[in-house]
Amino acid sequence: MNLKKHHVAFEVRDTIFLSVVRIYWSLGRSRATTKSSCRVLLLLLWMALVFTTASGQTDQHLPGETPAPAPTIEQVQTHLSAGQPDAAIELLFVIPKSPSNERLINHFWGLAYYQKGDHARAAEHLLLAIANGQEGSQQYRQAVQLLGLSDYFLGRIKEAIPYLEQVKRWSPENVEVAYVLGTCYIRAQNADGAREAFARLFGVSPGSASAYLMNAQMMMRQQVEALAEKELHKALELDPKLPQAHFLLGEIAIYNANIDLGIELLKKEIAINPAFAMAYYRLGEAYTRQLKWDDAMAPLQKSIWLNPFFSGPFIVLGKVYLKKGDLPNAESILRRALRMDPNNFSGHHLLAQVLQQANRMDEAKREFELADRLRTESEK
Repeated sequence: MNLKKHHVAFEVRDTIFLSVVRIYWSLGRSRATTKSSCRVLLLLLWMALVFTTASGQTDQHLPGETPAPAPTIEQVQTHLSAGQPDAAIELLFVIPKSPSNERLINHFWGLAYYQKGDHARAAEHLLLAIANGQEGSQQYRQAVQLLGLSDYFLGRIKEAIPYLEQVKRWSPENVEVAYVLGTCYIRAQNADGAREAFARLFGVSPGSASAYLMNAQMMMRQQVEALAEKELHKALELDPKLPQAHFLLGEIAIYNANIDLGIELLKKEIAINPAFAMAYYRLGEAYTRQLKWDDAMAPLQKSIWLNPFFSGPFIVLGKVYLKKGDLPNAESILRRALRMDPNNFSGHHLLAQVLQQANRMDEAKREFELADRLRTESEK
């Protein structure tokens, strides 16, 4: 029997019964119950009976007809392995539940909904699947892992952590779970838990300067700068010449609009790590925020020489040339940047300004329109 037709038949039947109840309730409130009203009631009841009978008969087979084989768990597994969760769900609807297979069916419900990205329903079924389950079984461990990940995707961080900790004990080499667990600890404001998770992920000691540095980087990605700053200061206590620590502190300072401190920290980073192109780029960018165009040029050029494949310093240097009125160099450097990064709306907008000042209005108009379109797409 087609599952969708089965659901439709019973929805129609339920609608008819509901109508009967409503009419009966209305007649009960009325003192003038007529014969015609009673006939309407009888007709609706008869229709409901016909629909119920017809829907039940759809499962019957004609004499001599071979009934279709009942769906099996193996078929459900085949659909899930092929990435067909909807087909698996349709089979799960009609497989009879029993005390012996209920946990297994909930397990596959959870897998199917997880594949569909419906993490709320996945978590609901996976929670039932692990109830009183055997902790050592592969099925149990898979359900726990997917339950932890589902809670993470739903933003239920405190619920996710215990399940992910279990997976960490079973599979310490699972880098996906280690990353998600570390992220959960960051969101829970647990710096020690996050550091331990990321240290295991990257193979360093949790108490080392490197572990504090990596933890800070991950915290900045999660926009938890206050915790990241504490981790970085601890990293520098352990190793005052640790590469990138001053750089990240400089980025935090600039983010907090403390440009002078940011510049000082970036200079310290360059003294420790003179081949670090990003430090020169951020230093040049910091000078542009102070409108110090001449001071910005040298670090931006050094950044380009160290890494000629990153468009960022090219675009900022193009802006510097524009502000200094050097339109030919501004156009040249911006076109080089856009060859590397053709969808950078900031680069197109700066190029449009250069062309506008050069009185090339048609070209400028096209660049302005392209920049606006790219900005809109980026915001979406």
